[in-house]
Amino acid sequence: MYYNDSMAYGKKPVIVSKNTSFELMVDETCERLMDQQVKYSIQQLNEMENRLNDMERELSAFLLQKNR
Repeated sequence: MYYNDSMAYGKKPVIVSKNTSFELMVDETCERLMDQQVKYSIQQLNEMENRLNDMERELSAFLLQKNR
């Protein structure tokens, strides 16, 4: 079995053995990539939500000042 250096960063290790088929390795790799894409998408959505909240606060403050 071989382990990559990503174990030190809290990621799942890549394990290669004689019993693992290439198809299984590809499937597992694709699953990991999809998981990373989902995490990245959620992170981007959270950042956009924060920006939107900031803009809503700015707009509310602007409208409040304009109405005085």
